[in-house]
Amino acid sequence: MFLCFTCRSDGSEVLYITFFYKHFTPAGLFFKKLNCYEKDNLKLLYINMLSNLSLSKLVLISSCIALLSSTPLFAQTENTSNTITGLTESSGFTYNNFVSGNFKAQYEGRWAEGEDDHDMYEYLRFKTKDFFNNKVTIAGSGRLSEDLDGHESKDGAFRDILDTYDRSYNGRLYYLYADIKNPVIDNSNLRLGRQYQYSVETILFDGAKYEQQLGPVATYAFGGMRTSQYSSTYFDTVAGSGVSVRPFIDTMTNLDYVRIIDDNYIDDEFGLNLWQRIYEDLNFYGRYTVLNTLPKDFLVKLSWDKIDWDASLQLSYFRFLHSISEQSNNISPFYQILGTFEPFDLISLTGYKGLGERFGISSGVDHRSVIEKNDENTFNRDYNRTFLSFMVNNVLLQESKVTFTAEYWNTKGVDHSADLGVDFDKKIGKFDMGAGTGYSLYKYNFDGSSGLESLLDSEYTRDIEQKINVRTYYMRVKYLLTKQSDVTLRWSSEVSDTDPETFHQLLLSYSTNF
Repeated sequence: MFLCFTCRSDGSEVLYITFFYKHFTPAGLFFKKLNCYEKDNLKLLYINMLSNLSLSKLVLISSCIALLSSTPLFAQTENTSNTITGLTESSGFTYNNFVSGNFKAQYEGRWAEGEDDHDMYEYLRFKTKDFFNNKVTIAGSGRLSEDLDGHESKDGAFRDILDTYDRSYNGRLYYLYADIKNPVIDNSNLRLGRQYQYSVETILFDGAKYEQQLGPVATYAFGGMRTSQYSSTYFDTVAGSGVSVRPFIDTMTNLDYVRIIDDNYIDDEFGLNLWQRIYEDLNFYGRYTVLNTLPKDFLVKLSWDKIDWDASLQLSYFRFLHSISEQSNNISPFYQILGTFEPFDLISLTGYKGLGERFGISSGVDHRSVIEKNDENTFNRDYNRTFLSFMVNNVLLQESKVTFTAEYWNTKGVDHSADLGVDFDKKIGKFDMGAGTGYSLYKYNFDGSSGLESLLDSEYTRDIEQKINVRTYYMRVKYLLTKQSDVTLRWSSEVSDTDPETFHQLLLSYSTNF
């Protein structure tokens, strides 16, 4: 298996080696001499580092190599042989550009009136070509994080979830799975490993999913152990299935089912979806879900897209049908923070219109209404939202774009809020530069001074920081090192009427596609 990123479930061990080299096969890791520059010594030096350095030093060194190399170590180089030999020399298992994906290293620094915080993040996403008679592919995605300056104190301004771990570094495996084409019969697929299931709910689990296409009918079934990046799932199991039918070219419907089991609850949820093309430019979508024998919600949406006119329009109506609290624990554990969800309506209308090649305008309105006024609470209120965005392209300067945005919230009987912003972007050769400013009447930040346990004890108010009259200023610079790689710098500052009155953030990242 092509493991570029591995970590134990408790975060105690993280091995992060193969993302620097795309020349690897199921038989092992192979290193080849690049034709453009002599980099074998650098690569061999890095191999030795893997066995001798601590993980924290390894993260820093790998990031520096990526950022300072003018011809990226991990990017594809022109005039380079990319032949990869597989299981044996005689097996015939040979490919070019066997693995593709993206690697990104990012430094984040934050400062606020005498306090500061410094973190490093490294991301890897990859996918292989078909192998084993074009039947198998492997894909994965993960993240390594490093707290460079140690844990924040419990009352620190920058304390976040990384400060709750025992170690200064933490690994997350978002997904890692193998796809096997036609494992039993034709037009089928078997996926094994950590994966997401997008159906009635979005669920991350370790297990298997089987899909089968039979003419106009597509079916699937999955099952395994539910997992989470933020909390223990206590060996929760999850299973589900679904069927999709396309009786006509303009019509498709599907039925999905999911069951989640833990020590205290068994949740069953069904979802029925319908897609229908009404006219050439007009489409309909509808969804109806049932949770534990009770209707949960339904959604209807009309979408109009007129390419010739450079215009689009969407109208949707959402209805939350029944009160949901404890019975949704397995599917949505945030009910303990948000409180019981009560029935409400939400009507949304959004649209876009291009005005020639240089101008465009988008706008929309949302209207939310709680069905029973006595059911209103902190996170369940009536409100109206309106937004407007105006885009200007290539005016005064070529390869430039200016965007003006405005957003207004009105919570009936409580308060109102407004946001204004302007963003400028300009390309000059290999540089993509931008700057902007914004204003928010109110802005909420999660302080993170308390853990999840306190949140579940309804003490979340201490962790929510409300800032008033927030002015934001930012700039960004992106430079293309090669066709496959770039370096990006972003600086932002916030000034408000609330302590701390100033807040600064620096993001410096290196990204390469391979």
